Amino acid sequence: MRCYAVAVGAVVGATLVVSGLRPMVPGVAAPVLLAAVAIASWYGGRGPGLVATTLSLIVLELLLDAPSAARATIVAVVAILIVTLQARAREGQQRAEALARTAEDSIRSKDEFLAVLSHELRTPLNALMGWIWWLRRGALEGERQERAMETIERSATSLAQLVDDLLDLSRIIMGTLRLSLREVDPAPLVAAAVESARAAAMAKSIALGVTIDRDVGVVRADPERLRQIVSGLLSSAIKVTPDTGRVDLTLRRAGRHVVIEVRDSGPGRAPMAGIGLSVVHHLVGLHAGTIRAEGAADGDGVAMTVTLPAVVRAAASPPVASAPRLDRLKILVVEDDVDARLWLKDSLERLGAVILIATSVHEAVETLRQQPPDVLICDIRLPDGDGYSLLQRVRGLDGAQGQHTPAIAVTAYPQPEDRERALAAGFATHLSKPVAPDHLASVIASVAGRAESTS
Repeated sequence: MRCYAVAVGAVVGATLVVSGLRPMVPGVAAPVLLAAVAIASWYGGRGPGLVATTLSLIVLELLLDAPSAARATIVAVVAILIVTLQARAREGQQRAEALARTAEDSIRSKDEFLAVLSHELRTPLNALMGWIWWLRRGALEGERQERAMETIERSATSLAQLVDDLLDLSRIIMGTLRLSLREVDPAPLVAAAVESARAAAMAKSIALGVTIDRDVGVVRADPERLRQIVSGLLSSAIKVTPDTGRVDLTLRRAGRHVVIEVRDSGPGRAPMAGIGLSVVHHLVGLHAGTIRAEGAADGDGVAMTVTLPAVVRAAASPPVASAPRLDRLKILVVEDDVDARLWLKDSLERLGAVILIATSVHEAVETLRQQPPDVLICDIRLPDGDGYSLLQRVRGLDGAQGQHTPAIAVTAYPQPEDRERALAAGFATHLSKPVAPDHLASVIASVAGRAESTS
């Protein structure tokens, strides 16, 4: 509203000036009113500038002079040009200021990150170099030497973990970190992370309290990354807890969620900084979970709580139709991952199929020449090429060897553009991993031209 008030005030002021100058300076009205438009648009932008334009035309045509369509048109065009140029200049200035603020924030974030990294590097290096100095001089014996070796080992482990965290953080930022998600019981993973943290806790005489609900259920997670989350929480808690303090871990069920809580007895400030905790935050988000820190009064510690969605089992489901039989159907499976390869082989053989195996483009082509299959199942990513190049070579073989063999892409690339590329390359269909055995069997039966009679 203030901008529009300025626009109205500028036109009123211009009208008074014109009224005083007209007897002495004929034709002064248009320039002065256009100046009011310029002031309004400079101060308030496009909207106030257009309001000032409208008011100036009213004043010019109705109050000061006899109406003139030509003059009104010229003044209107000039006024709109002024408003447009002023608005663009104002928007450009605002963008420049926003970019400057973004650059300042980026520099500040970079400086903060480097400061945290420097702190996390120098802390273990300080202890490591200090004990090495004494060891080189042969001034440590007995218990002190044993303590020095333990500290050096612990510091080296801490530095190695920091390198791993930095690599993970880089992958997260670049979007290249991949999770191997499956249904897992978090209880043994949490227990393993606790055991790994005991040495660091004992070095500071910190008591570890552990409460694990063994019947907490299952979550969909990457087992190694879930363990990394718990280890990161424990490491941070042990780091901020003073000697002879206490760290408590609880794994429990809360409705449809699994909750992991780590409470320290540190200074009562949420430990949100640090490379390791940054990785933990990102990993929790990749698992569709949440993380929060709740600091109590000074001296009462902080609770870091991770909440993950639990896998909810259906109470009861009606019986489903079994997979179609694939008796005597010869299928070539091209897959370089040993687990995926064995799963496909076992599942399809149970349905009566005869399975041929290849682990590369070269091996698949040789198998096709010697034992032409009825159906080709192929992963897209292969060690010596990809599924697209394999299919191109297959289509170049004689008809009996694979020129017309139906091909199915079973791949971990699930995006619509991946499906379109697979179909354009000549695959009969595109299936995203993971794929259920019955669904895969139905697709195989379909592309092979068999009726889907079930067992």
